[in-house]
Amino acid sequence: MKEMEKKIFDRLELLYKAMDSAWDKAASYYGFQCNGCDDNCCETEFYHHTLIERAYLLHGFNQLPLPITIAARRVAQKVCTKRGIAARKGEQIRIMCPLNQEGKCTLYRFRPMICRLHGIPHEVLKPGCSPVLSPGCRAGSSLFNAAEYIQFDRTPFYAEMAEIEREYLTKVVGRLTRTKQTIAQMLAKS
Repeated sequence: MKEMEKKIFDRLELLYKAMDSAWDKAASYYGFQCNGCDDNCCETEFYHHTLIERAYLLHGFNQLPLPITIAARRVAQKVCTKRGIAARKGEQIRIMCPLNQEGKCTLYRFRPMICRLHGIPHEVLKPGCSPVLSPGCRAGSSLFNAAEYIQFDRTPFYAEMAEIEREYLTKVVGRLTRTKQTIAQMLAKS
């Protein structure tokens, strides 16, 4: 790994720790524990929009034992195929993330931002606008509705991620570009 990439990964890890801490604090306030549910977010087709998170995820993925990476890539290709067929039919389907094995993420330490922040009621502040509020996931709705909302503002995390992405694109990739991929697509195309 290049020295500049390592420095940026270190910065990303600090941001992830801050996200995890804020999420844990809010979850504790509500008494919420994410233990999987019928509406499991690991089955949701989340798109990831940062190349730094893709690089970091693949960095972690490449540290896994070869049999696990081979199996995960096979599953990722199947997921991409099934989602492609469903998309052509105008359908949405729920399929488990190829990194989830027996209910656990094999790359938990390297998981992207949305995997870290999902579930808890939160807000995003756009300049000049009222906060955009989200009620949190369905699994915790009874806990969330029974308590007064505790501010969980994702805005600073998004802003810092944008800065880290900009640094990664300019100093490592060498150009500004965009991406939109699911974890399955990241693995299948790596």
